[in-house]
This record gives sequence, structure tokens and C-alpha cells, in this order.
Amino acid sequence: MPAAGYFIGVDGGGTKTLAALARADGKIVRTVKSGSSNPRNVGIPAAAANIAGSIFKILKSKKNIAIISTLIGLPAMEEEFKGHEQEIVKALKKHKNIAAIFVGDVSIVSDQLVAFRSGSRGQDGISVIAGTGCAVHGWYRGLEAKANGWGWLADEGSGFWIGQKTFQLILKSLDGRVQDTIITDLAKRTFKLKNAADFVALAYKAPEIYVPQLTAICRQADESGDANASAIMRNAGKEIAVSVIDVYQRLGFDRQVPEIVFVGGIFNSRKVIESVEAELKATIGPINIIKPELPITGAVQLAIEAIK
Repeated sequence: MPAAGYFIGVDGGGTKTLAALARADGKIVRTVKSGSSNPRNVGIPAAAANIAGSIFKILKSKKNIAIISTLIGLPAMEEEFKGHEQEIVKALKKHKNIAAIFVGDVSIVSDQLVAFRSGSRGQDGISVIAGTGCAVHGWYRGLEAKANGWGWLADEGSGFWIGQKTFQLILKSLDGRVQDTIITDLAKRTFKLKNAADFVALAYKAPEIYVPQLTAICRQADESGDANASAIMRNAGKEIAVSVIDVYQRLGFDRQVPEIVFVGGIFNSRKVIESVEAELKATIGPINIIKPELPITGAVQLAIEAIK
């Protein structure tokens, strides 16, 4: 006979996917990472393969368990993949090694909802994701509004956006159009570059991999006093704030102080946080920012609620 039932929450992203196994009380007992599960970036089959890979590792680690509910939060589900939930489920079912999850409930939702529920148990508020991509989503009195989150060519304030700005700055420096030794030297050491041509060849070989990696270099340069890097990080914060303000104003929070949940690695930058907060306070006024330690808890909570 199987042991007591468990729940699986999956928080998908453009760079990585995190899956968690949890008990009915929400306590997480195991987490597993895998690659990108953004269907916009890698396609549904590859996204499903990475999701299935992380779930299989969880199932393999604990024998004889029943999975009551699995909830998977993915990027782009509020945009061009809205209505494609069953297509993703069908792709997951091709992975027979995770068949055990389909005995229970399986749901596909937006990572924006997962992010919000990782920091709030309420129904009204604003979710702000700033990782490889950037998206803002708000809920108020049954209404919803969304801004940003349109992928690599937009996603202002995201890791890809910061990486793109950093890429441009480094090439200007290598050309001699600007003077910026800190950030350029960091890039040379990190990627073992000899010249601009090497750098360009590397970036264009796999931009989805290398461009977001430049964000860490930009942040390190910022913390080392590089003025150009600091400007990029500060502008990222301003871009994020513009999206938050847009959602806030469209929903009309009636001067209520909304819960604003910040999720994503970009918020590890002090410069970004300070920039976002300054912009929001200047336009909105008092704010209540929540930065959850474990965003995957949002997926777990929604998985548990799915069977209530």
C-alpha cells in the first residue's frame, strides 16, 4: 500500500526549472533542478522533457508514494501559450517514467500566479518576476492586469535585458567608444576572451545561455564601483517599476496599499531594489514589498489548494 500522499510543485523558468515534493502541510522534503521550461524559448517538447526530468528524480528518490496533486507554473502561459495547457499535459504524458503523477490532479498555470502565491495568501496584489525574463501581473477585486513579459526582444528589466545592455557596453569598450575597464576585464576573465570577435562569436552562438550570464558580471562590476554598470542596474529597476505602476494604475487599487511580491535573481541586486522602491514610492506612495525566500512554495501551495 502507498504511504501518505504527497504534492509536487514545479516553478519553471527561462534558465532553470525547480520541482519540489511536499507533504500535505506544505513542508518541502525534496527539491530538484533541471533546465529551461519556458515553452517560448525552447518549445513545448523540450520544456516538457525538462519538467519530466525533475519530476522523475523526485519520484525515484521516494519509493511507494502517492502523488495527490501536481501543479506546474510556466512562463509565457499568460501570453502566446494561453490555452495550450492540454498540449503541455499531452507532451508530459509521453514521459512514461512520470506516469504516477497522472493518477492525481495535474494543473498547468502561469509562473506569475506561482510567484504571487509564494509570498501572499491573499487574492489581491501584484506579482513581479525579474529573472531571465520579467513580467508583472496584478489582481484586484476580480480584475487582472499584466505588463511586460514578452520575451527576449522586450522583457525590460530582466536578466536578458541587463545582459543585452552589458553586451553592448562591453563591445563599446572593446571598440574604444567608451572607457570601462572593470566590466570589460570581468568579461574577459569570465569568458576567457582575447578580442571582440571572440566575444561576439560566443554570444551569438547561444544568446539564451550567454547573454543572461552577463547580468552577474554587470552586478559584480556595479558592486566594484563601475559607473556604467551601476547605471544599467539602476535603469533595470526603473523599467521594472514602470511595469508595476502601469498594472497598479490600470487595476485602480483605490489607494489601498497592495502586497507586491518580488521574485527572481535580479532582486538580489541592492541597486535594483533601491531603484524600484524609489520609483514606486514616488508614484504610488506607501508600498508593501514581499520577497519570499522560496518561490517554489507558491507552486506547492497551489498544488495543495487544487484538491480542496
